[in-house]
Amino acid sequence: MRKPSPLRRFLAYVKPYRGLVAGAAFMGILKFCLPLLFPLALKFITDDILVTQAPEQYTPDATSRFFHWWTTHLSTWLPFLGEGKMGSLNALALSLLLVYIVLAIATFYRSWLAGVAGQRLVFDLRFDFYQHIQSMSHNFFAGQRSGNIVSRFMSDVALAQNFVGSALTNVWMDSASLFFVVYILFYLETRLAWVALGVMPFYIVLIRFMSPRIKKASRSAQERLEEMSGDLQEKIGGMSVIKAFHQERRETRRFFQVSHKLFNHFKDNVYLNSWNQALSGFLTTVAPLVVVWIASVFVLRAQMTVGTMIAFYSFLGSLYLPLQRFSELGLIVSNSLAAIERLFEYFDMQPQITEASDARTLPSVRGHVRFEHVNFAYDNQLAALSDIDFEIRAGEMVALVGASGSGKSTLVSLLPRFYDATSGRVLIDGHNIREVTFKSLRRQIGIVLQDSILFSATLRENLLYGRPKAGESEILTAAEAANAMEFIKTLPEGLNTVIGERGLKLSGGQRQRVAIARAFLKNPAILILDEATS
Repeated sequence: MRKPSPLRRFLAYVKPYRGLVAGAAFMGILKFCLPLLFPLALKFITDDILVTQAPEQYTPDATSRFFHWWTTHLSTWLPFLGEGKMGSLNALALSLLLVYIVLAIATFYRSWLAGVAGQRLVFDLRFDFYQHIQSMSHNFFAGQRSGNIVSRFMSDVALAQNFVGSALTNVWMDSASLFFVVYILFYLETRLAWVALGVMPFYIVLIRFMSPRIKKASRSAQERLEEMSGDLQEKIGGMSVIKAFHQERRETRRFFQVSHKLFNHFKDNVYLNSWNQALSGFLTTVAPLVVVWIASVFVLRAQMTVGTMIAFYSFLGSLYLPLQRFSELGLIVSNSLAAIERLFEYFDMQPQITEASDARTLPSVRGHVRFEHVNFAYDNQLAALSDIDFEIRAGEMVALVGASGSGKSTLVSLLPRFYDATSGRVLIDGHNIREVTFKSLRRQIGIVLQDSILFSATLRENLLYGRPKAGESEILTAAEAANAMEFIKTLPEGLNTVIGERGLKLSGGQRQRVAIARAFLKNPAILILDEATS
């Protein structure tokens, strides 16, 4: 079965909020269509109130007759508005004031509804993205830079949001506005309307020509931004190494090269956007000049009133603004589609290590571990482990000794199923670990990794990470067992001390003792210390 396109899958995220999007679109239509009353009112003021014309030279059209009827009745209902032309003028001013109050309300709700829909979409996308990333196997994180993942999580989702905040709502209000403006222009003067619409084919050509090029340039720029984010995050994390080897200038030069690549790609994007704006601006500037010239000729020949000319010219802005916005919409859609495609590239990645469809819960185990003729290779490369066959009885303490790179860490990573053996079996109390759930397997295994990974939180929160409901006495007992209480007592806030990102406020030895205490507090049946000094 063919997989739906990224855009269709993205629209599935929009579907729950279609009411908000529809509401924003409706308010947008009001926002753009209500101001269309002003040029018609201006025509009425010019031709019917300010300019006195002989009856044989001027026949009021339907809009003028409507405004005359409305202002006459309103001034009758509200005597304080006055009588005659002054009453009509005051009535019209009051009516337009009420229209613009409604316009302000519509503008607020259009922005608010579109903003809420966009932010809910961002929440859903980021939540699902984070959840999907957590389901990925260890080999995924080994092959991806964390900055690249963060870039897609933040930047690409934000760009995708623009598709809702701008594209889905603007297309409706611009289409409605364009329809009404074109209708009114043909109503006012058919010949001038055809002249005014003469730029539309050029707009269509411009959008079709520029959109694919801008999409390509935008995708390249986003990829370079992702590369720079990954590089920056990596270097910040390794700043102590950079300083220890006095490589600041080298890394600065390297960052300059990466930044310059990003600059060049964004420069290409800006170049295309600038041409798009310049050409669309040229079209919307030249066309009104031609319209005004021809309209002036019509007025001089008494084929058009001054009010009609003023109204027609006023409507040109309402005609060309949606056209220009359609052109800009092409840019937004191009940028958003590039981000959406990149986003769903990650959603399409599947974990290599998965639970069996009939996986069962691993009961509480004593901790008898058996490796049966286990072989393993990373991504079908040379074997990292070959025919490993041994057992560890419950309660035994076993040290795996070997040269660096001989596969000790690889071997212990098979036990919690960070990786799966290429062949052979790993058993715990006789249960094949491939046949049980991840949760029931990993809750019975405690691990202290070579790199003691701690989080930017308090010491207490880090210790409770594997067993959140442990009591105070259990925390203290685990810390004592790991020889961590001695330095914890010296901290200004003890267990409530915030230890910084990756625990960098602690020394390496202190971080390791906290990691060991965290594993002790979990009280697992099997404890793995993946570090010689542990």
